[in-house]
Amino acid sequence: MTLRTAIQQSKLLTFVVLGAFVWLLLTLFDVASTIDLATGTTSFVGQNALGGIAGVLVLAIVLGALVVLYSEITESDPAPQSWPPSEE
Repeated sequence: MTLRTAIQQSKLLTFVVLGAFVWLLLTLFDVASTIDLATGTTSFVGQNALGGIAGVLVLAIVLGALVVLYSEITESDPAPQSWPPSEE
């Protein structure tokens, strides 16, 4: 079963992935809004700028992976060749 077939057959999976995307996006905005650039890297206890920037980068990478996964699922061409190859 391909990912495209799985999503077409499971509408619940589609909503779960969409919900995860929205949740991660809201979390990204929340983390970005709590970054205090004035603290810099001087304090390593509690929230600091370095931890906030790392969190934003990780969330952005995960969101990018979800976007790439969705674009791969919806892509129709080029399709894989059938096996065994037909003789024409």
